[in-house]
Amino acid sequence: MKRMFVYGTLRVGMYNYEKYYGEHRSFRQNAYVKGLLYTIRGKVYPALTEGERMILGEIHEVPDEVQEAVDLMEGFFGDGNMENEYDKNITKIYDADGNVIDCLPVYFYNVRNPRNRELLGEVISCNDYVAYLREERRTTQEGSGAASFKNSGIDMKRSIRHN
Repeated sequence: MKRMFVYGTLRVGMYNYEKYYGEHRSFRQNAYVKGLLYTIRGKVYPALTEGERMILGEIHEVPDEVQEAVDLMEGFFGDGNMENEYDKNITKIYDADGNVIDCLPVYFYNVRNPRNRELLGEVISCNDYVAYLREERRTTQEGSGAASFKNSGIDMKRSIRHN
């Protein structure tokens, strides 16, 4: 079994959770990682980069073969591979009080690759991708932010994947 920290589309209730983790009842607990959370232009999944903000996510535990499939979905081809969309780094995981509770693999967006770096959009200031999507959808539905997804570089009609 593999334990992972996830902060985007692998969180409970999101589409990749259902696809990869759902049948395994993988959720263990909510937690935080330090970083900066970004939109990615033209994508419907977030990018986590190095930073000091507390980013909300979840700890999951799944069979090895499931995590191997997730590695492929995340564009992780191996440690240090320049073509990775995401690197997988062992990182300190925190509880809501800021105490270190574990060190787990976390997918960080590979900003060493210039193509990836150019796609970084806006910082997700609420530090919670699920809350960000909820707010974007609410704003869009109200009509006051109809251009909101467009402005953030998110294309809701594109194929969906990641974190």
